Amino acid sequence: MKPGYLSSSCATVGAFLLGSCASLISLAQDDILSERDVLTEIPVVRIASRLPQPANLAPASVTIIDRQLIEASGAQSWVDVFRLVPGFQSYSVNDNRPGISYHGFGSEFPNQLEVMVDGRSVYEPVFSTVIWNTLGIEIEDVDHIEIVRGPSASSHGSNAFLGAVNIVTRQPLQDTGTTIRATSGSRSTSNASVRFNDSMGPLNYRVSAGYRHNNGFPSVPGVGGLDDGRELAQLSFRGTATPTLGDTLDLGFGYANDRIGLGDADHPAEFIDTDYYAGYQTVKWTHVLPSGNEFSLHAYHNSLRVNSATEPGLISEFLGIPAALVEPFLGIPDQFFSEGLGSLASERFDIEFEHQMRVAEHVRAVWGLGGRSEYTESELLQGRGDRIREESVRGFIHSEWQPSSHWLVNAGAMVEKTFVGTLVSPRFSVSHRWARNHTLRMSVAQGKRAPSITEANLDHQSAIKGIPYNAIIQSDSRLAEERVTSFELGWTGYFPDWRVTADVKVFREQIRDGVDAFEEDVVLPIPFFDHDIKVKANTAQWNTTGAEMQVVYRPVTRALLRLHYAYIDLDSDFVKRFEPVKVRGDFNDSQVRHSGGLVLNYQLTPSFDAGLTAYHQSAVNWRGGNFIDEYTRLDAQASYRVRLGNHTGKVQLVAQNVTGDYAEFNEENVFETRYYVAFSLDLP
Repeated sequence: MKPGYLSSSCATVGAFLLGSCASLISLAQDDILSERDVLTEIPVVRIASRLPQPANLAPASVTIIDRQLIEASGAQSWVDVFRLVPGFQSYSVNDNRPGISYHGFGSEFPNQLEVMVDGRSVYEPVFSTVIWNTLGIEIEDVDHIEIVRGPSASSHGSNAFLGAVNIVTRQPLQDTGTTIRATSGSRSTSNASVRFNDSMGPLNYRVSAGYRHNNGFPSVPGVGGLDDGRELAQLSFRGTATPTLGDTLDLGFGYANDRIGLGDADHPAEFIDTDYYAGYQTVKWTHVLPSGNEFSLHAYHNSLRVNSATEPGLISEFLGIPAALVEPFLGIPDQFFSEGLGSLASERFDIEFEHQMRVAEHVRAVWGLGGRSEYTESELLQGRGDRIREESVRGFIHSEWQPSSHWLVNAGAMVEKTFVGTLVSPRFSVSHRWARNHTLRMSVAQGKRAPSITEANLDHQSAIKGIPYNAIIQSDSRLAEERVTSFELGWTGYFPDWRVTADVKVFREQIRDGVDAFEEDVVLPIPFFDHDIKVKANTAQWNTTGAEMQVVYRPVTRALLRLHYAYIDLDSDFVKRFEPVKVRGDFNDSQVRHSGGLVLNYQLTPSFDAGLTAYHQSAVNWRGGNFIDEYTRLDAQASYRVRLGNHTGKVQLVAQNVTGDYAEFNEENVFETRYYVAFSLDLP
């Protein structure tokens, strides 16, 4: 980064923000929002406690990313979307492989965030993370995203250790006819999608299909291309039937095939073409009683297969020895061999019953039971070719008690029976409405996270014809659950006269028995490589203290100004090595201390709107990547709605990162200025 670049960028962005705020204030003299307009914007969410609640009365901090905000930001990927959430780390490990976490440290495979699509978990046990390119849905299909910023194992189980996300797609009844969309732009981007909505008797349904292609990050000077482009094809179906006034049946299935270049940007020549094949089927029955109580039964099936291989050359070339020495050392003649992920697979079956009820005039509750069976298969990661299967059961209960018009008490817990034992994750919160539009919340939560199947069964070694030459990582046989205790004080405020809504929280998270890796020595048959191996064990602990805020200002009905910011202070400790002497370390610089952004959008005419999105991140040393200097990024978008005969459409121009190049996650991942044009057409 050039000297003075950051200060110049900040000055430019700062001047823009001040000027924009002044302009919006001047616009507030007409077309003013009423108090009713502001208060009706408080969303009702289910993700925090499973009970439908106004977001300001939920037992944890909640962020809503709606369709309007996604479009106003000009987001082109999931990474762009989650940069809008305070406290989230959102980056590209490779250009088409997102890393998304809450209070994370820059892992290639963030593993402490539960992500759901319409209530179906998409956490993949074979990778111990979410594979965002296999969700099977288009960003354009999203209605809104509910996000719990904080430990949520009490509501959604082990994987919601530090947070939970539910991506809610549009109901089939929300749209009619057919919508086609095409996007073209930088890095040879060519995206296309079609969405068709119709009905068949009592069934309303939506079918979506999409295709995405790009060339990934640009070439590294003096080294060459990163080969992290992608070619994705996906299809999804969602149907809703209401055979009676009290019954609703939701059906869904989807498929995705993504070919991407997978690798480490530090070694551009080693990128491997990798094929992902993912599918899902889901069904949910909901029955509402005349009393308002509700039963639901939700079952789903996820499957994932990954194929990856490359042909690097002869064994002698790879080891750097004469061909004549290969057979004496290895017992096999010199020959070609393949290296890569090989074949991986995972599959999950899950079923859950839920009952929501009103216990008394001022008491509501929800309880439920669930069971899960899943397996993983990976000779590379697990050192064995057969399937490793696990079963688990769970039970949960949450209640809401309103002793008066000013007080609300939430309490709940999740109990899970897993291979590491029975895990109990409770949460308790008290909310006080000390004024008509202001609420204070105090909450405490404890969560436990069981390691995934792969984390618990790692035995990853690189081998030539079955002979290991490099021990990489394995699991400690004593691997146990991680534990978190969270304390949170939050405030939500609504200022109708100023047309401002605000949400602020201060927090402290204490994580103990965190799963990390220490190094130990092993002896392997081939004496040409480093024989240090990493061992996954409960050897880390850290405390995260900080504050987060999000503010929405709507001076007029046509304008939006949304600001978010997060400050995080990290105190960490882990064991690097036990033998011959115990060595400890920390990763205190692996958390972004300051991050935040702003979205400004204004509708100049009924057909035309434009906006800017700014994002800033302080310097950080990602544990799974490189040291990344602080940067400020500014995006711009303009949208124009058109009418073509009986059809309506929209043209959107997007410019990303107009402030200059910066590195993302890895210093070789250079995000330059990018331009896109998107066109959509609605056919009745």
